[in-house]
Amino acid sequence: MKNIPLLFVTIDSLGPEVLKRARTPFLDSVAETGSTVKDMRSCFPTLTTPMMSTILTGVYPEKHGIFSNTILNREEMKVEGRLRDLRRPPVTDCLYENNYSILSIQHFMLQGRNGVKHVQVDGNRSGDIRKALRRELKEKKHDAIFCLYQSLDSAGHKYGPLHAKTIRELEEIDNELKLVVNFLEETIGEFAIVITSDHSMSLADTPTEFDLGEVITSIGLKAELGKEGKSVSKETDVLILKYPTVNVYTLTEKAIDRTALLVDALKKTSVVDRIYTKEEMKKLHNPEYADIAFCLKKGYSNSLKSRRPGSFFGYHGTYHEEPSVFMFRDIHKIKNCVERGTLVDIAPTTLDLLDIQSSVDFDGISLKK
Repeated sequence: MKNIPLLFVTIDSLGPEVLKRARTPFLDSVAETGSTVKDMRSCFPTLTTPMMSTILTGVYPEKHGIFSNTILNREEMKVEGRLRDLRRPPVTDCLYENNYSILSIQHFMLQGRNGVKHVQVDGNRSGDIRKALRRELKEKKHDAIFCLYQSLDSAGHKYGPLHAKTIRELEEIDNELKLVVNFLEETIGEFAIVITSDHSMSLADTPTEFDLGEVITSIGLKAELGKEGKSVSKETDVLILKYPTVNVYTLTEKAIDRTALLVDALKKTSVVDRIYTKEEMKKLHNPEYADIAFCLKKGYSNSLKSRRPGSFFGYHGTYHEEPSVFMFRDIHKIKNCVERGTLVDIAPTTLDLLDIQSSVDFDGISLKK
């Protein structure tokens, strides 16, 4: 039986709101002739590397092992980034077993995977993805193509998620996708298509002087702000990784003993929105994210950038950015509307679109039916 070709597109930070405001005739056409998920939810935390891993494996971070963008390696007491060592195979492994020839353009979590030809381009230049695709398909026929567009995320961080320049960036991606699809239709004929995002984005528009280091010092502990590639001082009681959902690691017996004091101090801080204990992170399928985690109220930021008059920017990493986007279309172009889904549903849905049976134990389910 001939393989059903696949185009799998991830648009970093594409949320429902920016999609509503932009003119996106191509994405609209996929929604009108395929399936859309009305309430598509990301997972904890809404950071790119763990969410890309969830999209590609169909399991939560507790199983695929990518807990954040950077983590503390407790054995070496060092902050590590560029995490790529998946504990669970991505969906491309199943495609490879079914004799697919796989091309990845900028989808960084697929680099080095079985049967994947990975091409690195500038993800912020949408046209470079199309050029690389045309170049690669002239050399070899691929019937599963994975593309990652990152320019929307970059524009959103710089200007805010609904700024005119961010909206124009999505419109440019839409135009590029139309050109890609036109080329593929001429080259390989009919194919299934998957369009997804890893999370959405919020606007940071309210500065705050909140200082976690001062809170930690007030209960008699020494804090350190972790940096990727740097070892942690032996004198540090508490390590902080400064994401929108802040990672807090208690490193000494004294710090562990004073965990309740730290949580109480955070609860008394007016700008703190949600606090996550180990037990709560376990319920969210990511118990190794930190020892304690918390986020500020939506829109609040203690970045130095946010304190400049009139300075707004976009961020993600909290539960506020869980709404994401998922639409798909099989070769029969059957229209459907699915009420709800999560990122773990994307991998099993993709295999279902290709009529591939799999014994993989996904956390999600196929939304095709």
